[in-house]
Amino acid sequence: MTNRALVATEVVLDGRLALFHERQRWLAVADLHFGYELSQRVAGNLFPLWGMQNIETRLTELLGDYSPDHLVLLGDLVHNRTGGEELAGLLDRLRQFCPVILIAGNHDRHLRNIALLESWQSEQFIFRHGHCAGEAKGGVQIVGHHHPAAVMRDGAGLRLKLPAFVQQPGCWVLPAFSPWAAGTEWPTNEETNIWLCSPQRVLRLAGGG
Repeated sequence: MTNRALVATEVVLDGRLALFHERQRWLAVADLHFGYELSQRVAGNLFPLWGMQNIETRLTELLGDYSPDHLVLLGDLVHNRTGGEELAGLLDRLRQFCPVILIAGNHDRHLRNIALLESWQSEQFIFRHGHCAGEAKGGVQIVGHHHPAAVMRDGAGLRLKLPAFVQQPGCWVLPAFSPWAAGTEWPTNEETNIWLCSPQRVLRLAGGG
């Protein structure tokens, strides 16, 4: 399928902004920022409430398609404290599919009564939220936090920015799962693979091999 790409041995990138390991059977997404629109409404901004439904719909579809043994949520589960109650309800519904691993992000410090981990490790992979450690024993780091994006340009000056999955030596960066996260363009170099993600297609934009 064109909305999926094999980005490493047994590792599939889904254009719905998720990473799946075919043998270890974990499914990982990052930066839900669940309840972002609620935080905006509390601040006095009129925001439509479709974002939370969009997140839950995509997660439910992914869980149904891949039937993972674990769902790994890589931090920034909520945008701020206003989304805590709604997140708890979402987690209850997701746990009907499989166990959910919750990694703490910098936006999650106000969450109460939800057990968060600083990191989680599977064979060959270490999951955490923030910056990649310089040296990580035990395998490839998979992180969120950065909201990477990439831009396609044509000769007429048109540009299209899409969420991106980034592979650097020893560290991979997931795109933000939140529909409200515009993303920050990631710099390219010879050691970096960058994959553009959309629900219809996954494209390798640049890569070092």
